[in-house]
Amino acid sequence: MRRTLSLAALVVMLVGARSARAEAPAAVPGGQVDIVEQLGEQVPRSLPFVDSAGHAVHLGDYLAGRPVVLALVYHRCLGLCSLLLAGLTRSMLALDWRVGREFDVVTVSIDPDETPALAATSRAGYLQALGAASPDTRWAFLTGPAASIDALAGAVGFRFQYLEGQRQFAHAAALFVLTPDGRVSRYLYGVEPPPRQLKAALFEASGGRVGTSFDRVILRCFAWDPVSRRYQLFLTRYFRGVGLLILAAVGTMLALLFRHERRRRPT
Repeated sequence: MRRTLSLAALVVMLVGARSARAEAPAAVPGGQVDIVEQLGEQVPRSLPFVDSAGHAVHLGDYLAGRPVVLALVYHRCLGLCSLLLAGLTRSMLALDWRVGREFDVVTVSIDPDETPALAATSRAGYLQALGAASPDTRWAFLTGPAASIDALAGAVGFRFQYLEGQRQFAHAAALFVLTPDGRVSRYLYGVEPPPRQLKAALFEASGGRVGTSFDRVILRCFAWDPVSRRYQLFLTRYFRGVGLLILAAVGTMLALLFRHERRRRPT
């Protein structure tokens, strides 16, 4: 209940921040609104951004040996972006993995006019809802110039467009899971990734190096289904393969017994 209220309070803060802005953001070219999957694409590590504390950083600073959940949003958005970050927060609350231990999270604003102060307000609200209000929590909220935003969006295939008349951005809802070295590993669609799907994507992005031994055994039973764009249990295929092996072994054993019996018979 307390975390739900924290998310509600965050929305109220963002409403205030939006009403306080009088200047329209600069247009960011994005072309047709879409997500074009570019699995294996390397995100540019040298892209300059500014963190929520106002420090100049580079994207590569957040590729620190763990898989990364990347969210491209903007903080004035009280619709899709707020739903996406709130849904991600709920999914992370349901995980037994923790930010900064098995994975990191990076949120980048697609609006070049948004400030570190606005990003800090947003970050504080979501960290409170997550129950991880420490300033060292590895959930970064970055702002930056249009060139950096466009380069990052292009690398992950995130096509968005600024609507001049409405003073907002049109974009799709998705999260991008990156490998520890910054390659696109998986796309998670929708405003709230199921915890099991999020965990499986992070496990895959890490190359199987995160989680406990039990996690590694269980998560290897999931495979990505490109049709449904979700992770599915492949135990059916596993048991089918095991069944075929058993059948082959029984058949081989019967054939050997039959041959042995024939040899024992007198000519």
